[in-house]
Amino acid sequence: MLDFAFDSASRHAARLRVVHGWTLPPYSYGGDLMPGLGHEPARRAGCELSVVLRPWREKFLAVAFGAQITVGGAGPHLIDASRDAALEVVGRRIRRSATGTHIGPVTQALLHHAAAPVAVVPHV
Repeated sequence: MLDFAFDSASRHAARLRVVHGWTLPPYSYGGDLMPGLGHEPARRAGCELSVVLRPWREKFLAVAFGAQITVGGAGPHLIDASRDAALEVVGRRIRRSATGTHIGPVTQALLHHAAAPVAVVPHV
């Protein structure tokens, strides 16, 4: 999926925005992390995203991109991001099912509510 997104941005000389959603750990309460924990989970998510993006950053040197880390379900954040996007790229798991192709709730939400075209790319 990231290869498709970076390649598409490269071919169209477009800026890429990577949106990564994560949920608060189960020991959080009221939207705040437990005292003493600070912003460690957000920092860790940012570090992990940086590691994941490194190969594509090195492969597509000419692509300008930014990373956005959001808390909560990915669907609403991606729908919001589609308002100023030329293309939304979302991945889907490859499921070995006897009947049809299955998509998850995030892809379903994007296909119904995104303001931009959506490319659904299966994970390899």
